[in-house]
Amino acid sequence: MAQAQEDGDERKLETVTVTGSLIQGTPEDAALPVDVLTAEDLRLQGNPSALDLIKSLPVSSGVLGDTNQFDGRAQGSEGSGTVNLRGLGASRTLVLLDGKRLASNPFAFAGSGAVDTNILPLAAIGRIEVLKDGAAATYGSDAVAGVVNFITRTDFDGFEVGGDYKFVDGSDGDYTVNAVGGWDTDFGNFLLAAGYQHRSELATTERDWAIRDYLGNPQGGWSLVGNPGAFLPVSGAFSPTGGVRRDPGCGVIGGELHFAGATPVCGFQFTPFDNIVEEENRYQVLGKADFDLNEKHNLSLQAFYSATEVPQIAFSPSFPPVGGASGPTADASIVAGQFFVPTTNPGFAALISQSPASVPAGTAGAFLIATRPLGWAGNALAGGRGSERSFREFEHYRISAELKGELTESINYAASFTTGSQIGRRTNEDTVINRYALALRGLGGAGCNVAANTPGANGCLWFNPFSTGIQTNVITGATNPNFVPGAANSQAVLDFILEDTFTEQEYKLTVIEGVLSGQLPIELGDGNIGWAFGGQYREEEFDRQFNDIANLNVTPCIATVTTGTTSCAQPVGALGFLAGSRPLNATQDIYAIFGEMNLPFTDSFNASLAARYEDYGGETGSTFDPKLSAKWQVLEPLALRASVGTTFRGPALTQVATGAVTSLQNVAGTFRAVDIQGNPNLKPESALTYNIGTIFQTGNLNLSVDYWSFDFDDSVITEPVAPIVAAVFPSVGPNNCANPAFAALVARFTFTGPCAATNVSRLNTQYINGPNIKTSGIDVLADYTFEDVFLGGDLEVGASAAHVLKYDVGSVTVEGITAGLPFSAVGFLNFQTIATPLPETKLETYANFSTDNTNTRLTARYVGEYEDQRASLFTAPNTVTGTPILVAQGQTIKEQLVFDSTFVWSLPGDTTVSFSVENILDSDPSFARLELNYDPFTGDAVGRTFKVGFTKRFGAGN
Repeated sequence: MAQAQEDGDERKLETVTVTGSLIQGTPEDAALPVDVLTAEDLRLQGNPSALDLIKSLPVSSGVLGDTNQFDGRAQGSEGSGTVNLRGLGASRTLVLLDGKRLASNPFAFAGSGAVDTNILPLAAIGRIEVLKDGAAATYGSDAVAGVVNFITRTDFDGFEVGGDYKFVDGSDGDYTVNAVGGWDTDFGNFLLAAGYQHRSELATTERDWAIRDYLGNPQGGWSLVGNPGAFLPVSGAFSPTGGVRRDPGCGVIGGELHFAGATPVCGFQFTPFDNIVEEENRYQVLGKADFDLNEKHNLSLQAFYSATEVPQIAFSPSFPPVGGASGPTADASIVAGQFFVPTTNPGFAALISQSPASVPAGTAGAFLIATRPLGWAGNALAGGRGSERSFREFEHYRISAELKGELTESINYAASFTTGSQIGRRTNEDTVINRYALALRGLGGAGCNVAANTPGANGCLWFNPFSTGIQTNVITGATNPNFVPGAANSQAVLDFILEDTFTEQEYKLTVIEGVLSGQLPIELGDGNIGWAFGGQYREEEFDRQFNDIANLNVTPCIATVTTGTTSCAQPVGALGFLAGSRPLNATQDIYAIFGEMNLPFTDSFNASLAARYEDYGGETGSTFDPKLSAKWQVLEPLALRASVGTTFRGPALTQVATGAVTSLQNVAGTFRAVDIQGNPNLKPESALTYNIGTIFQTGNLNLSVDYWSFDFDDSVITEPVAPIVAAVFPSVGPNNCANPAFAALVARFTFTGPCAATNVSRLNTQYINGPNIKTSGIDVLADYTFEDVFLGGDLEVGASAAHVLKYDVGSVTVEGITAGLPFSAVGFLNFQTIATPLPETKLETYANFSTDNTNTRLTARYVGEYEDQRASLFTAPNTVTGTPILVAQGQTIKEQLVFDSTFVWSLPGDTTVSFSVENILDSDPSFARLELNYDPFTGDAVGRTFKVGFTKRFGAGN
């Protein structure tokens, strides 16, 4: 990236405070590896979205932003985005706006904290500085991997409007509109910016690669719990009258004839109901004013508001009812723990009439086996293609005031107050267990008097779980020849058994900071010693609230909705799949003091010292972190730089507060509720980090190479799900349910029956100080300009590369059992581990040809191959089809090379138009054995797009 050279166009801003230093006037080509990306650089790239920009950065891996509902780290965060420097985790990258902290997304990474980069008003941004080095000594917690500082425009005078439209095959396209106005007066500068961005829904069915048959990808959205499903015929005494039967209409309506062990089930694929891209609407407004109170004092005020709406996230028509501790209670189902359907159910009666051989003589009813309420028929409450629809909504505000100036000729001051909040809201629809059980017996409906026991009469409604109630496969359009109109499910009964959960979470942040800086009367070889000293107070608050059906304080039991009881052995709520949780409100106060010294020993050698003490109080305690950095100009074109120090991250509020955050994660092939409990005994994680680099600049050539290293201790992690499950239920040999050494680990599970992987309904985990992590790598940055090559234009070529050499993770112990062996994360998918997907190499190269009024850019983005380390998927025969078959494809997630181009034309009247083609060759994302058939943290799923944009300026601009 040409924009990343250390002494680029922004070098003229000699009095700014550069990211990574508190001392005004620090040059951008100092000892720290800071990449600078200007608004002009973004314009020449076609003004990419925040997500596109961050995903393209070679130094960032494992990024939230694209639809990724099946990964516990992304659930609830649809519509938000993150930056993840070095692949160390988004919560270890500090994101700033004008050097000030932002409130975190309260849903990101199960509430453990990461700033939502999609809230940022890019139209107001003048430049972005990326510090690729640990910076806790300067900025405090979270700046472990580095800092990304979005800096708004300054001295803007005039008015600018712009927008673009991106054509996306299979959707209505994406578009943006923005406006910026600035007024430069004798007493100050004012800026007002507003932006709107829209992304259109892109369904999985619009991309052939996103939907695969079972043997193409068994993990590609396939479930053994479908509708149609399977059932066990029973007598009037509830004894089996035969074995488990697959619904006779399974294959007719689109289901797969699958097996769960030896049990016949009807396989269902839920991903055709999902999206690759959700519809998103974003709004941002930012205003700021800089007043020169006099020649020595300046007051800056800033206010910022952002909103993101994801109005209709697409999910499976219904979730499988497996979340309860033991299924329905006896008051709803007659037989506790079983979903019982009598033969008098009109749908069951019709099935028996059509297929008499499927039900043995003496059958009075059936227990449903591996059946969800809605499947191929879709969800009639949602319309469209039958996906269950939920929403996500985020609101962010921040106000900031800073007074700065000169106390004396040699001492400057800066005092600031910043407060902000991000609120996240989400809904999800789920089955109410006991209501579902009642409706199977004809006692459903809000107006039904259950005690009167009049099935299907007097306001009581039947629910038909069989294929006889399905008229059409809403995905394929295939008509069901076995459909019986009188057995169809009404919207009234769907309204009765399905209910929306609602969650609202808010993260508030207030920061008060004061800094003194200046020069000591001590002169070294190239000037006086620069210094800075300051203090900071941060108040963090987290609040979580639910509606009644999702609130375990209100609805703790399965039977609460039917009997009103609030006492039960397993208080897991009344819902079939989504786990209930409890409200939480927590606060913490953090105090810090810090300092920095700049030591200009000679005109060719300078060094900087920084240190910070931060106190969290309570059991968390405090941390002290020093840092030393230096630069040596060996020759005029050659410089060496290095830094070494410790860096840290304090645990987030949700990680230390009493209470749990609940996610849905894959447990033994099926999604289950996973509680993540807070741990008040957590300590801050810390890391020893160093960077050694060289800078070579001569003529039109700029080159930098940096080696970096992080060595973590006490890393704050969630106990890893997959290793815990594998420890209790190994893929080879007997399980450890009865092994006394595993008793405490087994107690973490809630089962719907005997201890078995297939009976898991819930898993309890917590945050812990986990393993040692050692990672290192190399960054390379280069660009060269060929002047006057054609028609008076210049050709610039450049490259930015990040290569991870090592990412070694130590073992994890849970309840005295080694639940995670040491492993290397580099070059692996890292499914359900403490690391995110981490390709070994990411590279971006470009060629940029510019004339007086045109600019043409061709960019190539490369992501190296990486491996899926879940060995059993690729080495153990799959038996779901009834015949052992080895499904070996997908272990290697292949390398990907994507080409983009942008043409920018400056017209008279300060008007600019741009034309972009992204993914010129229309390359599909690399295949991965995941639900959407690719890795959303890494890949680009949209395909080739065409974008046209414009910008019109009125006035001088800046």
